[in-house]
Amino acid sequence: MKKFVIINTFLTFIFGFLIHGIYSWYPSVITSIFPVNESLYEHIKLIFYSPIFSSIILYFIFKRKGITINNLVYGLLVSTLFNIFLFYLIFIPVYRETGENIVITLGIYFITICVSQYLNYLIISKDNHKLLNIISAIILFIATIPLTYFTYHPKKNDFFRDPKTNQYGIKK
Repeated sequence: MKKFVIINTFLTFIFGFLIHGIYSWYPSVITSIFPVNESLYEHIKLIFYSPIFSSIILYFIFKRKGITINNLVYGLLVSTLFNIFLFYLIFIPVYRETGENIVITLGIYFITICVSQYLNYLIISKDNHKLLNIISAIILFIATIPLTYFTYHPKKNDFFRDPKTNQYGIKK
């Protein structure tokens, strides 16, 4: 379990970079599930999808080696939602104080991934809870609906505004 979490920590961080740029590299309806601008809202999608993709990849690698990861989906749900909460809890006050600083932002992102992956470790180290995994999968799927909806129908407030272009949602 420790090996899974350590690899997942770094893979999640790396996927954050990839997910951040996918829409700008290949704009389409399909890639719009990833961040489409630099708003605080769109970065939730980066924090949400990065551990999902890294966990899926690692799941199959570990499964192929005969290693079972208990509570994978449940741990993914809890740790991902916690990471979103923790990142913004730390990031917003720092951002207001220092402004945009990529080194600080990436540092906060990496630290919150580490903390949330430790939470993930605590969950996947326990006995498997099939019902919690099923409920968690449903919640993760349902969570993608507002993430996508607000990309196309953003609210007109600072949380959804791209500070670089002053636009909301997908650039038109």
